Amino acid sequence: MSGQVTYFELPSRDIEATQRFWGSLFAWTFYEGNFPGYSMIQGPEPMGGAPHDDSSRHPRIFFAVDDITAAVARVRELGGTAEDPVTIPSGAYAHCKDDQGVEFSLSQQAGRQD
Repeated sequence: MSGQVTYFELPSRDIEATQRFWGSLFAWTFYEGNFPGYSMIQGPEPMGGAPHDDSSRHPRIFFAVDDITAAVARVRELGGTAEDPVTIPSGAYAHCKDDQGVEFSLSQQAGRQD
């Protein structure tokens, strides 16, 4: 498991306000994502996105793993919680919480598994 930060999300209840604030703060631009209700964020490294109508109040950080299934199992073994992995065109992801309730996500790039 590499643990490298590969992606982030800024949840948004009001995407126009999110675009205005973060675009003004960092000069990021937002554009329509691959599916309705999701914007991609151009500018930062690593790349980011913004789910619309998401009431979460904290950014999500995605950490790279080589095997999403094994990583989810390991989170659970360590006392954390993990949703089942979701497959998307770029790979797979799973939202998790550590054993103290801190939220994070895991991601596996498409075509990658040891």
